[in-house]
Amino acid sequence: MSRRRTLQSILVLLFPLIAAAQVPTIINEIGELEGVRDPKCYATASRLEDFIYGTPLESEARFAKIELQKQFIRALWEKASNASRAAGKSEVGVDELKPVLQGAVAYVQNADGSWLVHGDTTVTARDKRQYGTVAYALRAVLAVQQDALFDPKAALLPLNADAVELFKESVDLTTLAALQRADRESRKLNRDRITPDLLKAAWRNVIGGAAAASAADASREIGARSGRRSTETGEKFATIKAIVAEKVAAFEKYNNLSMAVFLRNLQVYMARHMWPSDPEEGKQFRDQFTNVMIAWMNDVLLEADRQAKKNNHPLIRVGDVHAALQIFQPHEANQYEDIIYFPRLPKNERVVIEAYDLDAFRDGGVHWLYLSEAINDPNYKGTIEPDPFAAELLTEGAAQMGVLVLRVAGGVAESESRERLQLGDLEKSLKIIQAKLDKHASMPAPKKTAAAIASAPSAAKSGGKFFTDVTSSSGIAFEHRMSDWLARFIRSYQVVEGNTVRLAVPPTFGGAGVAAEDVDNDGDIDVLILSGAGNALYLNDGKGRFTDATEAAGLGWRRADGTAGEPRQPIVADFDNDGLEDVIITYVDDDHRVYRNLGNGKFEDVTSRAHLGGKGLVGGPATALDFDNDGLLDLYIGYFGDYIHGTLPTLSRRNSNALPDKLFRNKGNFVFEEVPDSGVENTGWAQSVGHLDFDGDGREDLICGNDFGTNAWYRNLGNGKFEDVSSKIGTDKPSYTMNVGITDLNRDGLPDVYISNIVTMDKDEKYVLPDTKTQMKFNPAKMANMRVVEANDMWVSRSGGQAILPVQYEQSKAIGRGFRSTGWSWGAQFFDYDNDGDDDLYLVNGMNEYAVYSSVNPYLTDPSGKPTNAVLPVATKEEPVFFVNTKGMLQEESAQSGADPAGNARSVAYLDADNDGDLDMVVNNFNAPAIVYRNNTSGNHWIKLHLTGDPSKGVTRDAIGAKILVDTAKEKGMWREVFSTIGYLSVHPKEQHLGLGSDTKADVTVIWPDGEKQVFKGLGADRTYRIVQGKGIVR
Repeated sequence: MSRRRTLQSILVLLFPLIAAAQVPTIINEIGELEGVRDPKCYATASRLEDFIYGTPLESEARFAKIELQKQFIRALWEKASNASRAAGKSEVGVDELKPVLQGAVAYVQNADGSWLVHGDTTVTARDKRQYGTVAYALRAVLAVQQDALFDPKAALLPLNADAVELFKESVDLTTLAALQRADRESRKLNRDRITPDLLKAAWRNVIGGAAAASAADASREIGARSGRRSTETGEKFATIKAIVAEKVAAFEKYNNLSMAVFLRNLQVYMARHMWPSDPEEGKQFRDQFTNVMIAWMNDVLLEADRQAKKNNHPLIRVGDVHAALQIFQPHEANQYEDIIYFPRLPKNERVVIEAYDLDAFRDGGVHWLYLSEAINDPNYKGTIEPDPFAAELLTEGAAQMGVLVLRVAGGVAESESRERLQLGDLEKSLKIIQAKLDKHASMPAPKKTAAAIASAPSAAKSGGKFFTDVTSSSGIAFEHRMSDWLARFIRSYQVVEGNTVRLAVPPTFGGAGVAAEDVDNDGDIDVLILSGAGNALYLNDGKGRFTDATEAAGLGWRRADGTAGEPRQPIVADFDNDGLEDVIITYVDDDHRVYRNLGNGKFEDVTSRAHLGGKGLVGGPATALDFDNDGLLDLYIGYFGDYIHGTLPTLSRRNSNALPDKLFRNKGNFVFEEVPDSGVENTGWAQSVGHLDFDGDGREDLICGNDFGTNAWYRNLGNGKFEDVSSKIGTDKPSYTMNVGITDLNRDGLPDVYISNIVTMDKDEKYVLPDTKTQMKFNPAKMANMRVVEANDMWVSRSGGQAILPVQYEQSKAIGRGFRSTGWSWGAQFFDYDNDGDDDLYLVNGMNEYAVYSSVNPYLTDPSGKPTNAVLPVATKEEPVFFVNTKGMLQEESAQSGADPAGNARSVAYLDADNDGDLDMVVNNFNAPAIVYRNNTSGNHWIKLHLTGDPSKGVTRDAIGAKILVDTAKEKGMWREVFSTIGYLSVHPKEQHLGLGSDTKADVTVIWPDGEKQVFKGLGADRTYRIVQGKGIVR
């Protein structure tokens, strides 16, 4: 077959091969599986293994898993074959295989559909179903069969169809049980990857020592007997050709994709430029691209052949291909399956290809055609056949290379200001790639250093659990509910796809916030907590007993229909500098409410005066800051898309189809005006925003934490303008952000940031030819089975104490994994729970309730059959995670915390509710009662600092943005900044609480936002100090 054939001619020639080939039983099984389900690429299959229990596998561990599966199958297949021969049979059936399997691994199906493996490991029905769709077990069986061709003493009888299915079941269950055990051990050892040794140990535990030894002996015996064939008998590479035929047929059947559509997408989404306008030149371009890819496949296959010979493998193994690909196209994959090429190069010289572009290329199946052309080329010099797993990785590499060549070619056209590609762009693309490859090869692997954090020498005593649930005695009797209008809205939400209308569930499960602040100026901290059933203000009596004062205070606003709105963010701050804390609450599809504190226990609704808007918008997080340093608190409001008008996020890593976030300048007297063209009009799906001074220049910067996208770190330029510097400081990674938590972990005087982030995998959803504009489907039945893994980012500054840019951030690994996954993370913020002088971390979590609205959970009806608005119970709850700062690491201590009930939490506020010198907590859950926790620790000292700024100097009365540095005899550089909001929809008191450990005196430095500095030496512990700018400590 000529290497210069076009893709169209390759397709025509290949399909007769499919019809005529005598395909083995196992390849037929794979074909049947992939013909009705998405043919899983190597990357997607590997990602499922990483997601299924939460700990990714090292590449070498994945290769080891394949060999373990093969050893297991070979040993049992041989025993079953012997049993069949003894019974006079010519094939292996269930009767012969089942007793052999039962002697190796014990498993039984439970009444709920799950499986108990080895007596102590439960594999859910969902895990088994989803893992079974990637056909790993069938490929392992096929690989064993292929290996047997090279073993002159192979004694394997054919498997009938039922025996193949039984092998598939047992291999899948054994693998899942081993992965689950390896995940637990990785967490125990605080490893972020499953290593080969952990996986092998877990596998041995699952199948038992005798079975493991038998499999290993069989493997050694096979290795001793096997060798490469010196002469070919029959068709060369017959097995791999049959595999290629099956894969191409599966892609054709499942995706039903025309070549015209595929070629269009090569231009629009991969090259991002159209083919040459001249038809003949366009044909030449396509032909040349095809030839480039076949020649590339030939070269990589030859290198893999060399690697196999070097490793004395009878077949090309997946590890041989991995080594070859890293020579020809060095790359790394992130958690989203995006590929980062040339990772040793500076960031601006790398090439990043998003997973959806790779998926669109794979959907055409042409990457398998490149392999077909290479192995059918009579001039191909290789002699060793790839095994099924090696073939999967070879074609995955082809898809990656194909998109890379087109993307770089499109970049050439872009650099020359051309709308269309030219024939010469391919040659230029290859030269650019080769130059990057050469440079990459000359550079050493980057050294990875752990970003350290500071820890105090010892913790306080709690005498048991750190916290106790005192909700029932606190006086706070509050239960969050989704608003009536939103609950009705999502039950009838529809999307239109072509001529089809279907139900979907928009991402509406954000819940609501909680605020802790002294709203009545009596010296103790009160609580404002939000819900779609109505908000509540609870006043504190100073001893941790609260009274509901909502209606008396005038905060019980209702919509025109008498129902409560859908609130999100509370802000409690002094917007008019009169010494009283005012309230702003953002809403979904209602005007944001603004309340002026009158000082007599009542608030005046001044919403109409404020002109903040909100009706018709999906209001979300917000924060108050004085961005222009005029002494008045301004307002920044984030917007979470526009789902109320039918807009859903796309697959783009940088979603930009939301409504723009808004910055408002405070003009005084509760009049706000929108600041146009400030640079912060982010159109991502904002879930959390926060203010901080990350460059140390005295001006408050902003972080916009986006779901479905990338976060923006806005540097305040001081002239009413902001610049997103995330790409400059190293924080511009894809993220499903839920939270922005801030402290100074490494004590360099600059803030460090904890981003609550998740990575999801909707395994059951199908996207054909996806691109940046492809809308997420939000199918409730499929999203109920969505996989979520922990992916939180702890960004630690590494400026060496330098101010202004270039401050840089790096991700710190100084956080323990523990046995509890952080899951679907929401609110997470630092506080010193034990007063030992370092910051600990409490993270609340809870699943989005897509399962509640799926087809398997029908809507409830009343006795007459009429649908009701009752909220269905949450099927999957999650336990909050508590990290204690000790020995330079945030260690997971959730079980000891006493604050880890399974639930569905969103926001949390820290406050010293009972004025005993330690921080208590209030948690606002989703569609569940709020919880009040009392802190049980004792023994360490503390200090509280309440700052009052001078508006005449351009500092707000609340001193928002002021920084505090505290030194004691044992601890240096403890840091605080005064925030208006922090975390997810949360407000903590602006009165700063710092633990002093065993020290009884502290030196305090206050740096006001205008640069003024005040120093206070030897302040006694266990007291509250009121510090007024320019005056000092006021009694």
